Amino acid sequence: MRVQEVKITPLAEVTKEEFAPYGQIMGREEGKPYEDLPIASYWTKNADLGPDNEKLDTGLIICRKVGRKVTMLERHPQTSENFIPLVGEVIFVMAPADNSKALPDLANIRAFFLDGTLGVALHKGTWHYPPIPMRESARLVLLRKGKLSDEEIKDLKDLDVKVKVVM
Repeated sequence: MRVQEVKITPLAEVTKEEFAPYGQIMGREEGKPYEDLPIASYWTKNADLGPDNEKLDTGLIICRKVGRKVTMLERHPQTSENFIPLVGEVIFVMAPADNSKALPDLANIRAFFLDGTLGVALHKGTWHYPPIPMRESARLVLLRKGKLSDEEIKDLKDLDVKVKVVM
């Protein structure tokens, strides 16, 4: 019997062209971000999932630590979102989904700690703040189904409320 040795190559050292015969590498920033804010940068279409790619988007979000003050909440009434951690621990602040109301239910706002072993799948319309990294930054894959343009944002200053995440 013949023995074939296979050398292990760290994925970080492989180009997307080298990996193309096997699939796609997820989690790399390529090109200009779709959204680039002080708290987070987001690249859409980080991997091509086939003919339904216009309906299902695989993006990459890199969150940066700028404190624990939550300044706004956003929701996507027609879009479900799934956040899958790649690197780092994050705090995820959110309020329940209720597309029948124009404002977030701040009485039920919660902060959840994601240690990197579990991800979250948000219902359509869940109000949320971008994940807050515990260290300088965190990387997450973001799977979205629906239009990127259905985003609604509420500035908490306009709602006369301040939200600060405490341990």
